[in-house]
Amino acid sequence: MNQKRLNILQNWPFLLGLVLGLYFITLNVTGTDFAYFPGDLGDGRFNVYILEHAHHYFSGNLNSFWDAPFMYPEKEIITFSDNLLGTAPIYSLFRICGADIFTAFQFWFVVMAVLNYSSSFLFLNWLLKNKYAAVLGAFVFAFSMGLQSQMSHAQTFPRFFIPLAIWMALLFMNELKAKHFFLALFYTVMQFYSGIYLGFMLTIPMIFLFIIIILKNRKELFQRIKQWKWLLKILIALTLNGLFLIVLMTPYYNRSLQTGENIFEHVLHTVPLFKSYFFAQPGSPIWGFLRGIGVELQASWDHHLFTGGISLLSLILFFILVAFRKKMNLQSLISKNILAMSLTALLTFLFVVRINEFTLYRLFFGLPGFGSMRSITRIINIEVLFFGIAVAVVALLVLNRFVKYKIPAFLMMLALLTFDNYFIVGSSYRFEKKTAQKRLNALKYKMKDIPSGGIVSYEPVERNDMVYCYQIDAMLAAQSLGLKTVNGYSGNSPGAYQPFWHEMNEQARISWFESLNFKPKKVYVIH
Repeated sequence: MNQKRLNILQNWPFLLGLVLGLYFITLNVTGTDFAYFPGDLGDGRFNVYILEHAHHYFSGNLNSFWDAPFMYPEKEIITFSDNLLGTAPIYSLFRICGADIFTAFQFWFVVMAVLNYSSSFLFLNWLLKNKYAAVLGAFVFAFSMGLQSQMSHAQTFPRFFIPLAIWMALLFMNELKAKHFFLALFYTVMQFYSGIYLGFMLTIPMIFLFIIIILKNRKELFQRIKQWKWLLKILIALTLNGLFLIVLMTPYYNRSLQTGENIFEHVLHTVPLFKSYFFAQPGSPIWGFLRGIGVELQASWDHHLFTGGISLLSLILFFILVAFRKKMNLQSLISKNILAMSLTALLTFLFVVRINEFTLYRLFFGLPGFGSMRSITRIINIEVLFFGIAVAVVALLVLNRFVKYKIPAFLMMLALLTFDNYFIVGSSYRFEKKTAQKRLNALKYKMKDIPSGGIVSYEPVERNDMVYCYQIDAMLAAQSLGLKTVNGYSGNSPGAYQPFWHEMNEQARISWFESLNFKPKKVYVIH
């Protein structure tokens, strides 16, 4: 018992950072009474559907994960969106414990924040060997205000494999052990399973980091390749992780063969500008004056990438410290690992930014899978780790100068960082759980007499909200009753489905069925 108390006392900085982040940032979205869930009636509830669909699959209620019963009768409809398979078991656990779908989603959201914070803390504590600096950097990775623009995209919440993948890559750079190479690939693949968008995004810095590793260790790697046992382990690591990724991506590849060529100009406006990193989302009590910087941008709400004054200034100072480390006698602070991370960060920023219509991201767009991504501003979910590293390094420099006052200095920096990233309650993208539940229950009541497995089509005559709100109403109601529904919402859809997507009427439904040569015996139409 005394040992446990000692461990808690020793880990108080970690716990303090976590409590502050959860209370002032995460629970600021849900409310301390859990009255709200992140997102809106669109993507927020759609991701609830995806998590619940996975729960039904894990429970043995569905024969196929990919054939979700919406946009019926389209096959493998999940391939039009992210799938959240990697973290869906956590959501499923809360459902098994009795939570309703929206509450389980809220708990899942909180657990993601805890895991994001914890994994980045472990990585930064290894990188800097200082738990105080690690807490500050982890706080940025998990709770940065730059992530507020992502609150409507739940598929970006699971990010905890990102620090782990980079950590293992750095260990491989230092020791060239096959197990570290395997884990670097494994955690990258797991990020794909947790969210395909961020899986692709993570491969960008991982490519740069492995290029650095190869260049730095080229002589030793040449010698290692001659050792057949080491080479065999490397090949096994590549094969196993490749197979694991193929299992996930094959349905998406098959879908891509049907959807046609992706056009870069359609996503060009989503590549961040330099000013995107100075463009703050409304809601900050101190940075509100930056909310007008990018309002003229197309889909401007996705360009709110300002991560706070402390993070931005720390990143600039970080690159200065690295560039002039010898003149400033900072070689002991700027290790080879930090040098590798600084170069990786710089390359990532330069390759995923645009000046007017020029961007190096075009080079990545041509790679397999990258053409399917339509919101490149989500790179902030990866880059926020670089901001966290910068904050941690600058904090360590300060702590080393004030060793006698390190605890007061740490507490002051953590307080400033919390306030720097604080959002006024109600400013985040969130929706009232009670209202969402009321909409669901009302439609479930209309569908209650439809036999299990029946095909339902929700075609409301009066519509006061955006059409996708009604589509998702139908998806969730049908899902809870074990029905198949013509209604649907996703990141994309078959071309022939578009009329029903927008019109939700009999003519569009019949046209959709005819495009698939589908002639159902009975469709239950609900108005």
